[in-house]
Amino acid sequence: MGKLADQVLSDRAARDAARTAFDTHYAALKADMEERGIAGRIADETMEHAKGMFDEAVAVAESHPGVIGGTIAALLLWLFRTTIISWGGQALEPLLDKVKELGSDQD
Repeated sequence: MGKLADQVLSDRAARDAARTAFDTHYAALKADMEERGIAGRIADETMEHAKGMFDEAVAVAESHPGVIGGTIAALLLWLFRTTIISWGGQALEPLLDKVKELGSDQD
């Protein structure tokens, strides 16, 4: 019975230590909630995650500048595609007219 009693006392001590740690953490969390509120905590956590994602994006951009440049160029080409196509049509219009003239002369 001595072993069992020692085990019970050991388990109670572990339980009490865990309860003390929990109560300490809970008190700190409660004080933080009263100070900042839920919205403040959410905003802070969101900003922390956003900063982490930005830092990661900067690290990727620094390690692969060619990919970033190519992506930006592709986006610009896509955004200005109608303007580029119309410029191309205007630039090729005299050539197309010449080809039409040559085609009509052969008939």
